[in-house]
Amino acid sequence: MSSSSSSISSTTVNGRTVISGLSSGLDVDSIVEQLMTAKATKLNKLQQQQQLAEWRQEAYRSIIEDIQAFASKYFDTTSSSNLMSETTFQQFSVTSSSSAVTASYTSSAASGTHSVEVSQLATAASLATGSRLSADIQGTTAADYDSLAGTSFVISLDGTQTTVTLDSSVTDLDSLQAAIDDAVGEGKVTVSEDESGILTIQSATDSGVQAITISKPSSSGSSSALTALGFSSTTLSNRISTTDTLETLATTMSSSFQFNEDGQVELSINGVSFTFDKDTKLSEMISEINNSDAGATLKYDELNDRLVLTATTTGAQKTLSVSESGSTFLSAALNQSTAGTDAKVTIDGQSLTRSSNTVTVDGVTYTFNQETTEAATITLTQDVDAIYDSIESFVDDYNALISTINGELSAEYDSDYPPLTEAQEDEMSDEEIENWNEKAKTGLLSNDSILQGLLDDLRMALYDSISGQSSTLASIGITTGTYDEKGKLYIDEDKLKEAIQSDPDQVMELFTQQSSDYSGTTTVRKLSSSERQTRYKQEGIAYRFYDIIQDNISSIRDNSGNKGFLLEKAGIENDASNTDNTLTDMINDYQEKIDKEEDRLDDEEDRLYEQYSALETYISQMNAQLSALQSYLSGS
Repeated sequence: MSSSSSSISSTTVNGRTVISGLSSGLDVDSIVEQLMTAKATKLNKLQQQQQLAEWRQEAYRSIIEDIQAFASKYFDTTSSSNLMSETTFQQFSVTSSSSAVTASYTSSAASGTHSVEVSQLATAASLATGSRLSADIQGTTAADYDSLAGTSFVISLDGTQTTVTLDSSVTDLDSLQAAIDDAVGEGKVTVSEDESGILTIQSATDSGVQAITISKPSSSGSSSALTALGFSSTTLSNRISTTDTLETLATTMSSSFQFNEDGQVELSINGVSFTFDKDTKLSEMISEINNSDAGATLKYDELNDRLVLTATTTGAQKTLSVSESGSTFLSAALNQSTAGTDAKVTIDGQSLTRSSNTVTVDGVTYTFNQETTEAATITLTQDVDAIYDSIESFVDDYNALISTINGELSAEYDSDYPPLTEAQEDEMSDEEIENWNEKAKTGLLSNDSILQGLLDDLRMALYDSISGQSSTLASIGITTGTYDEKGKLYIDEDKLKEAIQSDPDQVMELFTQQSSDYSGTTTVRKLSSSERQTRYKQEGIAYRFYDIIQDNISSIRDNSGNKGFLLEKAGIENDASNTDNTLTDMINDYQEKIDKEEDRLDDEEDRLYEQYSALETYISQMNAQLSALQSYLSGS
C-alpha cells in the first residue's frame, strides 16, 4: 500500500496569520516579495520626490544662511563694517605731538590739525594720610650692648636682604650705626635712641629707602641680636600690611586710633554707611568700600606709605563727604583733604573748563594726561587704506556670494541620478552612496526664478543712478567683469584710493545716502510699491542692498502678509517659517501620499498571502483525499 502526505506551516504577515507550506512546492514568500517589488514603483517614486524636495529645501537654506552672514556683516547697525553707516567711511589716523594729550575721533570728525594747551588737569577730591601711615621700627626695652657680641640680624631695604653681624666692637649707638652702614651702605638707614635707651630704626633723609624690615637670622647656628637690641618681635617693619587687622593697625600706625564703644569703626562715605569690627583686615575694608555705591575708592599706597580715599569722578564740584561715629580712624589715617579741580584747556584758541580730562569738540575726543609747557598738535588724516579695505572686503564677499548662487543656477540636473531607494542602497557601499547622492543633489536649484531675481536686483542696484549723485561705482574704480563672469566686480585700486583721497564724502554718499522721503530700515517692509520705487531711486547702494536682501530673507511680513521670498519658499530654523513654507508643505503632502500608498501595499500583500494560503489549503486537502483514495484502492 502506498501513501501520500503534506506539510503545512503558518507565518504572520502584517499582523495576519497566513498559511504557506510544501503542498504546492511553491516558494510563496519569494513570489509575494517579487510581486510586491513590482507593485512598489509608485511608492518609490513618491519617496524619491519627497527626498528631492528635502534636498532642495536644504540647498535653499544653505544659500539663505550665506545671505544672512553677508547681511549681518555689511547691513547690520551693530556691525563695525556696516556699509550703511557713515562711520565706516569716516576713518582717520590720529597723531599727537605730545604724550600730554591723546585723541580719537567720532562720526562727525573731519581731517585737520588742532592745537591743544593744558594748563590744569581735572582731579578728584581725596582724603589721605598726612604723613607716613606706618610707625618706624621701634624697640620696647633699652638696648643691651653688652650682649651683642656674636649675634646678628637680617635687614631688608626695599626687598634687598643683608645680614648685619655684630661683634665685641659694638658697644654703643655709634658703633651699632657703623656696623649697619658697613652692611648696607652709609646714608641709607639711621639708628637713634631716646633718653631711655630704646632704639628706633628709620630710613635716612634723602636716601630713597622706603620699606625697612628687620628679622632674626635664618641660620639655626646664628644667635639673634633683636632681643638684645630691645625688639620684642622676631620680625618688624616700617610698613603696615593690608592683611593686618584694624586691631593691629590701631597700635602699629604712626598715629594710633580708637574704636567706638562697640569696638568698631563706623564710617559714612557720601551717605553710604560702613561698619568694621576689630578683626576686619585692611584689605577687606578696602574691598567693601570699593565695591559699594559710595562713589569713592580706597587704596593703600605702599610706595608713599599712606591710605588714599579718592572720589570716582573728577571736578571742582565733586566733593567727598566723610564722617565717623565714635571712632578716630579718620583723624589717624585720612586726615589730609584735597579738593577736586577742573581741567583748564585751550583748544584751537578757545578756552574751556571741564570737570573731566576727556573732552569732545567737533568730533574729536581729547584726553588730557598731563599739563603742557607748549601746545600739543593733534592731526587727523583721512585713513584711505582703512576705507579702501572696507570697500574691498565688501566686494570680495559680494563676489563670493554671487559665485555661490550662480553656481546653483547654472548647475544641470542629471535625471540619471535620482534618489536611491532602500533596496538600491542595500546593494551599494557607503562611498558609492555618497558619490551617487552628490550627483543626485546637483542642479536642484537650476534656473531658479527667486535666486535669479535676487541676482538681477543686486546687479541693477549697483548701476542704477542715485538721485543727487553724480558719482557711480565705475567713476570710483569699481567695474563689472565680462558677461561670462556673471556680475563679478573688479576694483581699480589706484582709482578707488584716489577717489577716497580727493572726495571721501562723495564715496561715502554713494553707499550711505538715505531716501529723503522714506529713510531708515524699520518700515521698508510696509511700504507700498510706489513708495518702494521712490525710496529705491533716492538711496545709496548699501540701503538698496539692504532692501533687496530683506525682500528675500526677512522674517517680517510685508503688507501682503508674506515673509521674504526665500523664507516663504524654504523657511529657516528658529523662525515660524521653519515649518510654514512651500517646500515643507510639499514634503508633508508627499508624506501623506506615502502613508496611503504604504497602507495600500500592505493590503495588497495581505491579499496575495491570502490567495496563496487558500491555494496551499486546497492542494493540501486534495493531497489528503488522494492519499485516502489510494489507501482504499490498495486495500480492496
